[in-house]
Amino acid sequence: MEIRSGIPVGRAVDALVIPWFDDSPPAGEWWEEAAGRWLEDSGTRSEGSAWIRLGAAETPDVFIVRLQAGERPAAESCRRAAGAGVRAARQRGLKSVGVRVPDGADEDTWQAAAEGLMLGDWRYEGLRDANGRRAAPDTRVLYAAGSTSSGIRAAVRRGSVLAEAQNVTRELVTLPGNMATPAHLAAAAERLGREHGFRTEVRGRDRLEEEGFGALLAVARGSVEEPCFIEMEHAGEGGDPVVVVGKGVTFDAGGISLKPASGMEDMKYDMAGAAAVLGILAAAARLDIPQRVVGLVPATENLPAGNALKPGDVVRGLSGKSIEIINTDAEGRLILSDALTYAQRLAPKAIVDMATLTGACVIALGHHAVAVLTASGGLAEELSAAGEVTGERTWPLPLWREYRSQLDSDIAEIKNTGGRAAGTITAGWFLRDFVADDVRWAHLDIAGTAWAKEAHGWQPKGATGVGVRLVHEWLRAGERG
Repeated sequence: MEIRSGIPVGRAVDALVIPWFDDSPPAGEWWEEAAGRWLEDSGTRSEGSAWIRLGAAETPDVFIVRLQAGERPAAESCRRAAGAGVRAARQRGLKSVGVRVPDGADEDTWQAAAEGLMLGDWRYEGLRDANGRRAAPDTRVLYAAGSTSSGIRAAVRRGSVLAEAQNVTRELVTLPGNMATPAHLAAAAERLGREHGFRTEVRGRDRLEEEGFGALLAVARGSVEEPCFIEMEHAGEGGDPVVVVGKGVTFDAGGISLKPASGMEDMKYDMAGAAAVLGILAAAARLDIPQRVVGLVPATENLPAGNALKPGDVVRGLSGKSIEIINTDAEGRLILSDALTYAQRLAPKAIVDMATLTGACVIALGHHAVAVLTASGGLAEELSAAGEVTGERTWPLPLWREYRSQLDSDIAEIKNTGGRAAGTITAGWFLRDFVADDVRWAHLDIAGTAWAKEAHGWQPKGATGVGVRLVHEWLRAGERG
């Protein structure tokens, strides 16, 4: 990622993206030339953007992205403009892209512009042959009106690192289930740890049995793929850690409670929470943040087999609690119960878990918000504030004690489902049952936000990598106090 002053001289880049807030025109001579030709020469418009070709070989193609002032924070608007613009440019085969950052932009907006440029330009090409791959970008540039400060340069680097980490997460989520197995997740964690300098430890089946990870092992019984428990640590400056936990079901057929065939191919992304945890640790190490961060990933498949977990079974996990299995397709909360139990042994400052946990979350919030469930109201507010900054909005759902009765079992201490009513809330309550009252903990249900069926703003169609920047912004806000 480069930062240059002024505007492109000649065709220094193939495409120039200009965010335009509708309450004032973009400044500078590019706008003066473009404005008079807006109506007669504009190309296909989408997402409020217009393509204006100015001078062909002599100057860049200009992509003006119109934004509604005040609709979103300025940084998120610039992030969306950069993402939409670079996608439009790449659709026309343009390789090098620059973004004209608005005059007077603060460091957060510069960071957002860098993120949007890299996030909007992402596409996984690893399973195509060379002829089917899109040409890689040769230049990404942010243009400033004048000189830039060291703070702006640091913000651009931070944005680049976070976007790269989010793209690592997207790649893991995109891979099919026959490739992104539990073993693949473990290998990816070990590779990222070696590259970026964080500790990784992987527990296999023997250690899981020895240490009592009964819920994770119960879910794994129907699969020939070996389960594992991945622990990663960015040491930071030491002290009590913040623990992030991600659901790592690398393919979820529902087990004996088999899912319908239609759409089952999408269940490869049931490990989006786990993939986000890997991205979070990679970014934490690369940015060398002061906070000690531990990442935990229980990883398995959930498949039907003769020895698979059955409805009506009772299992005991790491907590020692007895759990009656009502539906084997409510498996994510089972493996997370073991991970949350383990996380509390680390004396954490806070625990945040992320999971594509419930289809009910999509019904409640659609694809626009992450559901937050927590008994710590302040933590919900902190995550909400972080989501406004990163463009990954969150919305709280209640964990009133009345919902707990839906999980009462006649033969065990808790059931793994509470029926269709309030499905996201009762899933959150199940997790809460495994977290002590004095622990700051929040559950993020990302079922509706882990995969985009259509492109918009900085998000191409496909895996979103949601959670990576959200958690980092929350951590960063905590550092600033």
